[in-house]
Amino acid sequence: MACMFASSTFAIKLMEPITSAVLQYFILATPLSPVAILSLPVIVSGAIMFSGNPLIQSNLPFGIGAAFMSNIVLAFRNIALKSRMLNEDRPGLTLRNLRCSVLTFAATCASGAGLAWSQNFLSDHGLSTSATCVLSGIFHVVYSYVSTGIVLSHLSVVSHAVTNILKRVLVVLLLYITGSRSASPVNFLGLGVCTLGLMVYAWTKREQKAPTTNLQDSHHRMQRIEISALSKYFVLVTCSFFGGLCLGIMRDSTISMTDNSMFSGPIAEINSVPTTPDGHHSTQWKKAPFEDAETTNFDVATSAQIDDPLVEWTFTHRANDLPKRNYLLPDFDGYLSKHKHSIKEFLQADLISNPNRSSFLSSKLRTHLEVVKEAQRLHFDVIGKALKTYKYAMLFDLAAFENKGDPCISVGEIYFLARIKLKLLYYCAANTCKKENFIRAEKQARKYSFKDLVILVHGGGNIVGYKFSDNQRFTIFKIFKGYQIFVFPQSVYIRDFNSIHFELCKKNYCCNENVTFVMRDHQSYKYAKQYFSGTTKFIVAPDMAFQIGPMPRFLSPVFDIMWIKRSDHETPNYTEIPVAPQGVRVHVSDWWDWRTPKAPNSLEQAYYTCTNGFFYLQRGRVIITDRLHGHILATLLNIPHVLIDNKQHKLSAYHLSWTAGLQNVYITDDPVIAIDLALKLLAKNSNSLPPRVPFLHINEASGKDNMFAKPDQSYP
Repeated sequence: MACMFASSTFAIKLMEPITSAVLQYFILATPLSPVAILSLPVIVSGAIMFSGNPLIQSNLPFGIGAAFMSNIVLAFRNIALKSRMLNEDRPGLTLRNLRCSVLTFAATCASGAGLAWSQNFLSDHGLSTSATCVLSGIFHVVYSYVSTGIVLSHLSVVSHAVTNILKRVLVVLLLYITGSRSASPVNFLGLGVCTLGLMVYAWTKREQKAPTTNLQDSHHRMQRIEISALSKYFVLVTCSFFGGLCLGIMRDSTISMTDNSMFSGPIAEINSVPTTPDGHHSTQWKKAPFEDAETTNFDVATSAQIDDPLVEWTFTHRANDLPKRNYLLPDFDGYLSKHKHSIKEFLQADLISNPNRSSFLSSKLRTHLEVVKEAQRLHFDVIGKALKTYKYAMLFDLAAFENKGDPCISVGEIYFLARIKLKLLYYCAANTCKKENFIRAEKQARKYSFKDLVILVHGGGNIVGYKFSDNQRFTIFKIFKGYQIFVFPQSVYIRDFNSIHFELCKKNYCCNENVTFVMRDHQSYKYAKQYFSGTTKFIVAPDMAFQIGPMPRFLSPVFDIMWIKRSDHETPNYTEIPVAPQGVRVHVSDWWDWRTPKAPNSLEQAYYTCTNGFFYLQRGRVIITDRLHGHILATLLNIPHVLIDNKQHKLSAYHLSWTAGLQNVYITDDPVIAIDLALKLLAKNSNSLPPRVPFLHINEASGKDNMFAKPDQSYP
């Protein structure tokens, strides 16, 4: 169990009847009929199909060898016990001595634990743990006695192994019925195959000829008992098969949802997109369909609300803890009351199967706290659900460079893994994931099974548009083939629909049954389904930076308007910065040039750089940004801001997906309109925004007043 996933050992243990049959033939000289021999693989294969744990999911030779060795040891033990029973003509062990021993042991342990607890030598938790251990030991002893002292005395070694299979099948069936595991038609088909094999095996026992000697008469009686026992097991499994099938159908019938059910708001606008001259689709946006800004109380939308419990998870002693689910649910007593029924139904939806519905609630939320909570809830309910079966993870392509948004994604990813208790074994940053790092990681990965370890890839907005990042993912897909690979929320950014690289991406991203992409917005999801359709899986969830959580300001602003203007190929391509009214201090720069102190490793560097991004943004009372993470970090800080969209609609696609209802956010593609909207935000939030640092109008060099007549672009 320490060397491989439990399900793999389970599947190997199901082969116990075959091992027992071989050893029984060579040691006890007990042959099986050809039909009985053929029935054993049928029983085993059906049980493996039903349990849903094929042996191909294990890649650890040592673990497989150890599991097979346990089969052999168990078979030798049962053969030795059976041989003793036959030679001594004993029906089995007596229960009296065992019963006395067990009762004496239980009484002694109970008395000792009670005495220790009464004298405060043992805490309530210690008493509970001790009781659990003692009861577990007692039950295991009783189970071992029943298995070897009673069942083995009435069945052959092979039949004993067959009943062991049925025991395991019944355990899995209970997991299916209680909902701890989900069953597919293939699983129940396996149960049917196992039942058919058992029926054939029992029939071969019935057709065996009865011996004539006294000792053989004893064996004959045992044979009749064996046939009777197997028949009872056959009836039990058959009833379980039909009962489990009915319960499975009843449970599955409660989930009947389509992609279009209860879906409204911004995504309807995304789905009705125009066609560009080159024949490809683009996205248009408009203001979210809620109350007009003129009638909205912006002071409420912009208030700090630092008394919310979720703030306790932002950079505090609880940062690595999983928030309580009720902390992340919306308040149904306010403006959401008219949507109460549909939202509660949405909260029960399977968003892995229905990604188009993911933003149903997000698009209705008006405050930054509500948006952050819903983003985190989606992370836990969608991504967490997809990753819940894994114990270990490796994270590749971590971001630690000066583009503050990407390191904040990394910080959010790290917090998320800590909160869902998924242990990270290895990570490397985008600039350090070289060939030798991949070789080292692959060697370490091969110590873990496909079911234990998941390979994670950093999120962002670089699918197709950044060759380096695409090539990194291609390499990861190739090296870790066989493992499940999970790409954190990503955007599809297509600059040239006719490029050779785009064709390469379509080829590499379409058909990887072990790969799951989380798309960061509905436009990207639509692109993925259109251009990468195949066996690769796609789901939808917000950016991972929201795992950082809501943050109160920790810095007084020095500018009235902080304008983040990028200069790379994602820029909206505006050059002139409009002039604000006299006295309004406007600063224009890109946070890539706002340098961060260096750290000894990329993970630590990511935290420094992300925190520096929050520092950078707080220099403005309000913000104008053409960077997506300017929008996301400003939302976490609850700073009113204006988005300037680019021609690929990267910002509007995200805004319409997750933040369309925010009342302190505007969006445009015109810088002149952007400055007007920023001034409107300043006016409407004047009672809640912190004032600019006083006396900054004094020119330190000349002593004259600086009226801030034009935007400042002289420093980062």
